[in-house]
Amino acid sequence: MTLRIRYVKSGGFAGLIRGSTIDAATLAPTAAAVMKRLVKAALAPGVKVAKAKTPGVADVPVHQLTIETDAGTVHLSFDDMALPKSLKPLVAFLARRSKPM
Repeated sequence: MTLRIRYVKSGGFAGLIRGSTIDAATLAPTAAAVMKRLVKAALAPGVKVAKAKTPGVADVPVHQLTIETDAGTVHLSFDDMALPKSLKPLVAFLARRSKPM
């Protein structure tokens, strides 16, 4: 099963950019299983995922994800205030593995 995620967090007060590209095939088996579970929960049927930016706010970090699977590629973009609850665990997992870009 193909599972690759490109994650970029940008914006905020300082305008810093952090990110990573993570391929489940290169992770330890436990970490790969966690990543697969988080993606499955984030993209489960019935979960509303789209692009969202909160109107009227500035300096709010923006999370951009490109999730590649055997079923295709999904592009997501949310600011901190519009981030869906179903994506928060996945974003936290990716943020821990991100580096300055």
